Amino acid sequence: MSQSASVGTYQRTFQAAFVHEMESNYGFLKSRRMLTLLAQDIQRLIDEFYPLPQHLRPGWILFTGTKADGYKARPGQHASEFTSVTIPWPLLLPEDLEWMATHQDTEEQRRPLLQQRLIRLIEHGADHSQGPVLLSLADLALLLGTSPALASTLLKEARLATAKPLVTKGYFFDQGMRPTHKAEIVALYEQGCDELEIARRSHHDQSSVGHYLRDYERIKELIKLKIATDRIPHLLNLQPAVVTAYLDLLRLHRPTLFDSTQLES
Repeated sequence: MSQSASVGTYQRTFQAAFVHEMESNYGFLKSRRMLTLLAQDIQRLIDEFYPLPQHLRPGWILFTGTKADGYKARPGQHASEFTSVTIPWPLLLPEDLEWMATHQDTEEQRRPLLQQRLIRLIEHGADHSQGPVLLSLADLALLLGTSPALASTLLKEARLATAKPLVTKGYFFDQGMRPTHKAEIVALYEQGCDELEIARRSHHDQSSVGHYLRDYERIKELIKLKIATDRIPHLLNLQPAVVTAYLDLLRLHRPTLFDSTQLES
């Protein structure tokens, strides 16, 4: 059989069938080029939301997240306008089953397990080859089988426990309630990253990173001098809430700076 004889078989595709259907039964779009482009976009969406069957490992789940391919979201932007990515997620692993078999099934006992799963899901998406792929707080609540309020609490506790930003969709795109950027930037700084690396990893301008870190260092120096914390906002011309946020970060990363002789407001 000649090579050309297989052309017909090769061309029997979804895109070809779609273009034929549009040309035959719909007259609102006459351009074949536009129909071909439209067919390609629809094919891409089908491939994204209905991927070919894969052999998922036990305990893994196929779920659609959001690709971290932009920065600030504009007001009123719809969720469907972001780039979606459907990948397998490690929801229930053998170590989870082992943990559940050796602990009582109570709310208090399950809390560390839920936090462990939350961290694992976020970091899996962050490191994925198609990503970073982000989950929203609502996504995490659904996957963990908890309320959004509990998922939010677990996320805050996980950030404090790991000193990692654990970036969610809302955090990355600056939507809704999110942790302060100070926490992520200071955590990277305390891990030894320089300003350029922090700017790259936190998606901030280097000048903004430098501003955060200068304030952090200025407050740290005043704490070393045993200056009363209620005087710091006036001395540095900063809002009290801003100073409080930095003090909380210093207590997390440099607890030895605070002792019984440090005057509190």
